[in-house]
Amino acid sequence: MLFGYPLSATQNNWLHDCLVETVKKIHAAVDAKKRYPAWPKIVPSKHQGTLTSRIGLRDRLKAYNTAIRKLSKGDRDAVLAAVEAQNRIGDLLSGTCNCTPLDGLPQYVREPVKDLFGFAFDLLTDLKVRDQQYSAIYAATAEHVCPFCGTEYFDAPGAPREALDHYLTKSRYPFAAANLRNLVPMGHKCNSSYKLTSDLLYCADGLTRRVAIDPYSHTTISVVLDDSDPFDGTTAHTPKWAIKFIPDSPALQTWDDVFSIRERYRQSHLDRDFASWLKGFQRWARTAKLQADTDDKLVDALRQYEEYFGASGMQDRAFLKAAVFRMLRRHCELGNQRLKDELRDLVAPLVKTGGTPSAVEVAA
Repeated sequence: MLFGYPLSATQNNWLHDCLVETVKKIHAAVDAKKRYPAWPKIVPSKHQGTLTSRIGLRDRLKAYNTAIRKLSKGDRDAVLAAVEAQNRIGDLLSGTCNCTPLDGLPQYVREPVKDLFGFAFDLLTDLKVRDQQYSAIYAATAEHVCPFCGTEYFDAPGAPREALDHYLTKSRYPFAAANLRNLVPMGHKCNSSYKLTSDLLYCADGLTRRVAIDPYSHTTISVVLDDSDPFDGTTAHTPKWAIKFIPDSPALQTWDDVFSIRERYRQSHLDRDFASWLKGFQRWARTAKLQADTDDKLVDALRQYEEYFGASGMQDRAFLKAAVFRMLRRHCELGNQRLKDELRDLVAPLVKTGGTPSAVEVAA
């Protein structure tokens, strides 16, 4: 994840808090051998007016009550512990705690749990909570792109909303299904083509615990291509890319595993667009009438172009372009003569000699 979301966007979490408080109230009534309170008295008094007409929520809470009354005290306690643990989002992602997933709970309660908390998630739309969260995130972030890839644009509030992903998948961790702390706007490709129902807490084997980025407690990271070979990638004149993330951490490996970030950057952007980015550099240098007849002038031209993209944020993949031209500049500074010769030929003023274009001209 290239940048994080503001934690303040999760503050309007009243429906989730209400639901958890109600579930605890149901457990307390069962433990005390008391009858199930009439609707809407089962929910906290401050939300009764808002929720009294939500018959679907009423029916699902009643079904949950019926299910847990058939469990032993030990099994009920295990369910209640799962309610608490599945919502310790930050601790779960950092690996400092674990939780029991849905398939570890008594069979009899699984469907009522999924139905209740899944319905509550859908209710977030009707109650405009999702719109408020998305608007808060959009207003607070300078870059209106998906932070999981940096390449998919987010539409402004009022347009069709981006996918709201269950970061911890609701099929395994349903008690967090309506928790805004577990809900993150995500680009369509990231959500529907890559993450899908991946379990961020466990590797693909389903057994090995791992850590993951916390979308609401995450600093900006940079993509660095410095160790790439400037030649002999998918073609002779395409770099052999070495993609690194700075600062690196085990959580970034999970990000790459789940979203295939390196492979997507390599295939869909770096390999595909490298030649056109070189053409852009060529046009810029020629328009500015920059001279590249010495190594210092060539390096300075590359630095200027790199800094332009570095100051351009993430729009139109500027962060990748900045990393590409930083890599080329550094290889020139390290004395890669082949690269210097070809880049110098690339930006040289056009001279109609009828000769053969350079290899870089052909690649571009």
